[in-house]
Parts: sequence; C-alpha cells; structure tokens
Amino acid sequence: YRARLHMLAPVLMDVGFEFSQPEGAYYLFTDFSKISDKDDVSFAKWLIEEVGVATVPGSSFYNNKADGRKYVRFAFCKKFETMKGAADRLAQLPARL
Repeated sequence: YRARLHMLAPVLMDVGFEFSQPEGAYYLFTDFSKISDKDDVSFAKWLIEEVGVATVPGSSFYNNKADGRKYVRFAFCKKFETMKGAADRLAQLPARL
C-alpha cells in the first residue's frame, strides 16, 4: 500500500486536499474545504460523476453528521493500475472546478 499512498498523496496535496499522512491506514481522510463549498455527499457524488473517482463522504464516520461535512475518504487498497488512473484523473481536478 505504501507505493499507492506515495502515488496518490502528492496529487491530492497538489490539487488542494488537506490531510495527515497515515501511519498504518489504507485510506486518506481529506479536508476538501479549500477546493469546494459543497457538502461531503454532494462533493463525493460530483467526484464520481465528473471526475470518475469514488470516495466515501466524511459524514459517514461521525455521529454528528455536520462534523464530517468537509471531508471525504480516499481508500488506496485497490490495484495499482486503478489507483494510477484515479491519480491521473484527480490531477486534472483544478480544470474541472
């Protein structure tokens, strides 16, 4: 998973997502508030429809759904080729905003 993380994380940082580097997880829990003013569910749907990358809305992980409104989770426990395709599409994100 380390290779997938090292491929995906720089792309996410470059396009404006904020997150802490995981020490053992297979996902990145990212703050997208500098990229979009959408809520997490709307932003996750937009990423699927417009960019072709699926995430999990951050509110899925909170009892108080409002606490996760500006977060989405990217899992990188996929095939390397799948992650490379996602990273390539995400790199084009600024042109789609």
